[in-house]
Amino acid sequence: DTAPQLVLPDWVTRAEVTITAPDGTAWTGDASTCNTYTYAANGDYQIIVKAYHQENEPPADAQGWYAYRAGYTMSMAPTVTLSSDRAAQGSVVALYLTGILDGEPSLETDLGTGGYMGYIPITYNAEGGDHTLQLTCGSLTRDLTLTVTNTQHKTVELPAEEDVGGAEEYRNAIWPLYTNSTGQKLWNGLFVAPSSSAIAVHYGDIQMRDGQRSGQSTGLTYSAPDNETITAPQSGTVVLADTLTLTGGTVVIDHGCGVKSYLFGLKTVTAQRGQTIEAGSPVGTAGTDHDLIFELRIGSKSVDPEPAMAGRSGLQYRESE
Repeated sequence: DTAPQLVLPDWVTRAEVTITAPDGTAWTGDASTCNTYTYAANGDYQIIVKAYHQENEPPADAQGWYAYRAGYTMSMAPTVTLSSDRAAQGSVVALYLTGILDGEPSLETDLGTGGYMGYIPITYNAEGGDHTLQLTCGSLTRDLTLTVTNTQHKTVELPAEEDVGGAEEYRNAIWPLYTNSTGQKLWNGLFVAPSSSAIAVHYGDIQMRDGQRSGQSTGLTYSAPDNETITAPQSGTVVLADTLTLTGGTVVIDHGCGVKSYLFGLKTVTAQRGQTIEAGSPVGTAGTDHDLIFELRIGSKSVDPEPAMAGRSGLQYRESE
């Protein structure tokens, strides 16, 4: 259950090593590089060592070589680590999995699943208390416990909204994006605010309209002035750049691993679908017809963008390594 190390006796002056993997792939090298061999799968291996004794002194010393052959079985289980075993509503917890020699990782949880490195979204309405994460990878099955802590959200009074329609258009444009993402991690470091304006509504705020609760905020709403330049929160690929009836100018950026930024309420859209974009690059301008809203989602689950902008998110876990 651990990578074997080859140790040669003192009489060996040179050695040739061949390691054959379960799939028949053979690696050949010398003794100095043998112990750097990377095991890619569990199963039965064969090693052949041809050990030479070739010295000029003393003249009577025997010269020649021995050949050794051995078989062994690798049975290594992955190691799993959570970036935190406690997480507030709205946060992101990273699941770090190393030593995968067989199988594809699969994580079952009622919190929602991300990619690998696994990013687990904890939404504003995730139930407080202990949650079980069941990880499966090849022969490994392990239950992890993640404790969700409740966050006290403030209540904000918002003006009444006029029903402008466009719900079906929105669903057709946005919902398919929840399940499609590049597997490659495209972001690095802090996310940045798309607007330099103040935040009017924070993530998770309870929204009241005409004295009635209308829901909770799934993103950040900015008090952006007319014509302010709006920028990309992080690097990625633009997967939607359009104007929708319900949300006005809309730009969606895929950061990889299921993580996307959604920018709603733009007056003009300058980004183009398929464009590779860097953090801070212009994507359009703000207007007055719609609120400027920034949502950060993993799959379909919204999370609070502010920890990601402050460097306190699981999205930044182990990045320095």
